[in-house]
Amino acid sequence: MKKNGRKLLPLLLILFLFCRPFAVQGADELQKEIALGQKVSADVEKQWERVADPALCARLNMALNRMVPYLSRPLPYEVRVVREDMVNAFSLPGGIVYFTTGMLNFLRSDAEIAAILAHELIHADKRHVMIQAARSSKISLAALVLLIASHGSAGPMILTSLAQVAVTNSYSRDLEREADKEGLKVLIRAGYPPSAMVTSLEAMIHDQLKRPYVDPGVFMTHPELTERVEYIVREARDAGFPIRRKKALNLLRSSIRENDDGTICLFIDETKIWSLPRKPDSEKLLAAAAEKIDEYLQMETPPYEIQVISVGGKNALRIGPSIVAREPLPEGSEPLDAMRSAIVASLGEARQKHQGAKYLH
Repeated sequence: MKKNGRKLLPLLLILFLFCRPFAVQGADELQKEIALGQKVSADVEKQWERVADPALCARLNMALNRMVPYLSRPLPYEVRVVREDMVNAFSLPGGIVYFTTGMLNFLRSDAEIAAILAHELIHADKRHVMIQAARSSKISLAALVLLIASHGSAGPMILTSLAQVAVTNSYSRDLEREADKEGLKVLIRAGYPPSAMVTSLEAMIHDQLKRPYVDPGVFMTHPELTERVEYIVREARDAGFPIRRKKALNLLRSSIRENDDGTICLFIDETKIWSLPRKPDSEKLLAAAAEKIDEYLQMETPPYEIQVISVGGKNALRIGPSIVAREPLPEGSEPLDAMRSAIVASLGEARQKHQGAKYLH
């Protein structure tokens, strides 16, 4: 018994070192994980050309720097770009996150980029690639680490397995869900709209419907994308953040423009909503209407919530609970019915640009 007990001591020590909480990991363990990630990244960059665009790197690093304070481990987090048309993003052990150029072209705002980055940072922060590779190999995480550290014949095979798990995002349901939920928290704490995580996934759903037989890495996720959207919406609402998609999508943006014909106009995106003669009070009226539109006209607003109603015997245009404009109108301006029709049209155009959403959520 004593002899067998002595044989078990090294294994117990390994289990203690690699399965204890991340918060008490030693510096040596972190350095080994970082070195492992660098080895995998070298293989990734043999396959894909790394993009060194200073402006793009600065844009990504700005989002990264806003999120790092909310991660749990002191890794040298880094975000890189590789030239590849496939829509994908993935993370490696040690904190390196990759975006393909296809993914960056697919996303429509800095907020959506931040949402994908937050998700991938959680995969790195929680060591999901290592955990998933161990599960796929049907061994413990401690055994996986030992195989890598031993520099034996299994090492290259394990490195290939790690890269495959990372690039294809082939995580199990619990790991994917954790990356979504914890990533959402990081996204909110970093000051980004939580809707960005929803809109980016909705866009993927719509793209997947257009190309049902394409199986790029970012779509190889469990649970399904639609299920992920549903529980992210619930998480955001439970945290007191109702989903408002337009900020993440850069849509339904109001602007005031002067025309050469002596009028001043209110636009929503590129749709003209209201035109007034250029008079001292015109800009003030349009600015007040634009402020109400920015607050109350959302992608989620049902068209029936945009109405011309009677208030005190005069007509008024209402969006949700707010009066946007009311009679008497300045001489030469369009009637409120025309303004309502233009607003409904602009809402339809915005929704047409983002077709993956179920706005009744």
